[in-house]
Amino acid sequence: MSAFIIALALLPLISADCAKDSEKDLFAKKWWLIKIYTKEGTRAIGARKPFIRFDKEKQSAGGNGGCNSFGSTLAVEKDSVSITQIFSTKMYCEGVQAMEDLFLNDLAISTRYEIKGNNLFLYRGEELLLEFEGEEMSN
Repeated sequence: MSAFIIALALLPLISADCAKDSEKDLFAKKWWLIKIYTKEGTRAIGARKPFIRFDKEKQSAGGNGGCNSFGSTLAVEKDSVSITQIFSTKMYCEGVQAMEDLFLNDLAISTRYEIKGNNLFLYRGEELLLEFEGEEMSN
């Protein structure tokens, strides 16, 4: 019984460490988009995979939407995320544009993130929007 009480007392500390590790992972990887979730189901990502990188020091996020480069401002607190003021280059890419538009829109409405293993999930509330696979970035 006393071991159980000790474990319960340590739970907030362990949870805080996990949140810090999760945030550290968010900034340490290049995140490749692998799935877009819509009301109709999962949207396939073509050969030109979009990606995003998060920069803690600059409080920004940016990457490529599959055709255009983009950037944004970023706010992260615990598991909350806000990606705002998204801007991008304006090339039109046949067969990619609709997916890129959906990706950038979903980034703009994301409110929460979760990292499970090597995957990043972005949500609006409880609604899953985007799934990424992480790639370690070399310095």
